[in-house]
Amino acid sequence: MLAILFCQTQSAIAQQAELTYYIAYDYMKVKPGKWDDYLKLEKAFKKIHAAKKKAGKMDTWGLMEVLSPSGASREYDYVTYNIYAGEAQLANYYEGEYMPDNWSNLLTPDEFELVMNAGNIRTLVKSEVWTATDEVLAKDFETAKISVFNYFDFPATGSHDKHVKAETDIWKPIHAARVKDGSMKGWRLLQMQLPFGADMPYQDATVDLYSDMSQYLSNWFDKYLAKVHPGKDVNALMKQTNESAILLKGEVRMVIDRLDW
Repeated sequence: MLAILFCQTQSAIAQQAELTYYIAYDYMKVKPGKWDDYLKLEKAFKKIHAAKKKAGKMDTWGLMEVLSPSGASREYDYVTYNIYAGEAQLANYYEGEYMPDNWSNLLTPDEFELVMNAGNIRTLVKSEVWTATDEVLAKDFETAKISVFNYFDFPATGSHDKHVKAETDIWKPIHAARVKDGSMKGWRLLQMQLPFGADMPYQDATVDLYSDMSQYLSNWFDKYLAKVHPGKDVNALMKQTNESAILLKGEVRMVIDRLDW
């Protein structure tokens, strides 16, 4: 009996280890004069997402404000993320009912009115689904307030595999040292799953996590490059990086709400 229980436990652990987490990002543009209503709207949706998590239909949710770029021409103002544990949850995201049963009972009358008029408050600019292919995280990485999202495409000399190699060989050890020293909260390497195709402007991304803006703005590059790669030619390292992938844009976001807050 003990042997059977042990095998069942090991099988459950193995299945959990193989579970893929999908991050669905929704990019939101707030309509003029609707900023306060938008934040109230997301508070209402937070209750709905909590009910979906309780029902086993999602893992977690969060809301981030885009700090940079800024200005009237900014493509979107906020980014929400829904994380789905495994293919079944992701499939339900596309095929199942978005709202949980009796969702209106979760809300106040004012919140219900906001949800029903969501289209008049914000525009869903686009949605994307990503998976993390590698990461280095501090134990308290979930306390990070600043998220720097770097979007990459590939030049003629590059590819996803070459980009992964450059990130793994050059930059992951640097970020691991920074996490160990407490100068950042974490780093992730992402690959976009949906949508896909030659017309997509970017394919890969990295996410750098910081406790606050001061930590993000600290000067770290030369110090950690010399510390982690002593004696190596910096120009050669940068050449390998640039030939593997092109940094199309970097975006600074601030986390303003999470499901567990």
